[in-house]
Amino acid sequence: MKRFFLLTLLICLGAFSTFAQKGTKERIKVHSKALEGNLIGDPADRDVTVYLPPSYASNPDKRFPVLYMLHGFTDTDSQWFGWEKHWINLQDVIEQSLAEGLSKEMIVVMPNAYNRFKGSMYANSVTIGDWETFVTQELVRYVDANYRTIPTKESRGLAGHSMGGYGTLRLGMKNSEVYSAIYALSPCCMDGGASTNPELMKKLETLTPDQLQATSFFEIAALATSAAFAPNPKNPPLYLDLPAKNGEARQDVINKIIANRTLNFVDQYILNLKKLKAIAIDAGLQDRGISEATKNLHEVLDSYQIPHFYESYEGDHLNRIAERIRIKALPFFSENLVFQAPTKSEIIENGGKGSFPAVMTSATSFPTHTIFQPQDLSKFGNKNKLPIIAWGNGACFDSPWEHVNFLNEVASHGFLVIAIGTMPKQTDVRSKSHKLLDAIDWAIAQNADPNSPYFQKLDTQKIAVSGMSCGGLQTLEVAGDPRITTVGVFNSGVLGNGGGMPGMPQVTKAKLNEIKVPTLYLLGGKSDIAYGNGMDDFERINHVPVFVGNLEVGHGGTYGQPYGGEFARVATAWYKWQLKGDQEAGKLFSGKTPGLAKSEGWVVEKKNMD
Repeated sequence: MKRFFLLTLLICLGAFSTFAQKGTKERIKVHSKALEGNLIGDPADRDVTVYLPPSYASNPDKRFPVLYMLHGFTDTDSQWFGWEKHWINLQDVIEQSLAEGLSKEMIVVMPNAYNRFKGSMYANSVTIGDWETFVTQELVRYVDANYRTIPTKESRGLAGHSMGGYGTLRLGMKNSEVYSAIYALSPCCMDGGASTNPELMKKLETLTPDQLQATSFFEIAALATSAAFAPNPKNPPLYLDLPAKNGEARQDVINKIIANRTLNFVDQYILNLKKLKAIAIDAGLQDRGISEATKNLHEVLDSYQIPHFYESYEGDHLNRIAERIRIKALPFFSENLVFQAPTKSEIIENGGKGSFPAVMTSATSFPTHTIFQPQDLSKFGNKNKLPIIAWGNGACFDSPWEHVNFLNEVASHGFLVIAIGTMPKQTDVRSKSHKLLDAIDWAIAQNADPNSPYFQKLDTQKIAVSGMSCGGLQTLEVAGDPRITTVGVFNSGVLGNGGGMPGMPQVTKAKLNEIKVPTLYLLGGKSDIAYGNGMDDFERINHVPVFVGNLEVGHGGTYGQPYGGEFARVATAWYKWQLKGDQEAGKLFSGKTPGLAKSEGWVVEKKNMD
């Protein structure tokens, strides 16, 4: 009897364990500007299934890594996640893996890539739209903004099956700054040519969009391939070129298709692949063609000495995929993604020279940024509140490593400084201007949250946006936001042609007209590569108070000097004046002969200041 009771108890506990692992799923719409205007007329509002792990609801303070999953050709997110019956139910697979202790909790996101051609190939063409940008940028931004993610590449993975495996390799090697780990299951389309079968081509040449649903697998696959890799905006109604026309092979079209086979372009992205923390590929031995191509990719990676996991196993294209995800892919990401948001704090230069010794830290509620703040927040509130400064980094780095002395010194004078990016130093990721506005949004929300350490301690009516070099361009890109009190542009200025290197904000001189508040330019003199651009900005700004100070130190400024050097002294005085009403600090910039003009080495000009 006792033995029976124990057995029953164990069974019940096992059942309870499995039940406890239940998460939730939701199907949402995400609008994509990158898919707008695609010639085939597919909607830019895309279905996306989001799986939230069991403790997402029960632990509202916890943040999670994200695994982006890509489904295969002719499949949908709805099929994969059990919204309709299919050969796989990914939610069940995830929860079985959790219940067996094989994997950890993570958010799993799958966009619906089913289109008129029954599959996008996760490519970029005018015919089907820019799926690369949608998946790697727009969808990632949406998920990070609307769910409790750990929004760093270290906590972001990409995986997929068949066409999704191809997409995983294609997008993963092109976007190593977005994902840290990738797993391709039975990836298709890695080698081979393009079919020029006369009968097939003749039939495809006559098809209209209304007839696509009735096509066979091989017919629609040929069309989808051409739509993705051989688009032609002058060839309605399908807006694509086929590999043959009128019975003759078209080598130019064939070349376009072949160029997009994984094994034909992988060599171009070896350096990106080396930036990934972990890579995995597998395929069933009975998955004809795909098994051989996957082995070839494994050999290519080996030849470049790129560490990776590779396995071929007994199975075909479908029969063991659920098992592989459960026992291989999910454990792979559980091992290689970062599951803890950074919370490290560090004292810089004994806290700075100001009256409020500062600390460099991060917040679990905002892990994409680094915060510089007074160590003792109890001194703030009521009438003594912390003004807010959002900061963009040189080279648009997603890390403020170049500016820690400067930013810490400013914070020690009673400011909350929120810098784009994380510490420690990293240089392989570029940030976007919206992260400055994200900082403002977060600070305002924290000030209103009774559970926040910043509750009613921040002055949300006194906000500065500033940045150095590329970060200065980010500043100018958002300077028209009505919440901003003052702007600081350091070692920067709009390029005369309004362009710039890829990854830089593409602002033009017209953007200067959107500035509505007093503006400070600090430049490194004529040896500063931004000197001409910055001085030209100054000459053009005639509608708001503007001050420019030049110190002959070059483009690097004085940020890395002890306590941020002269740039920190001057910037702090400006912030004290503009954000705290400190008239004594304002004397450095105001009057017939501004105080800064009397400081050694400084050359100043001002307009509309008095």
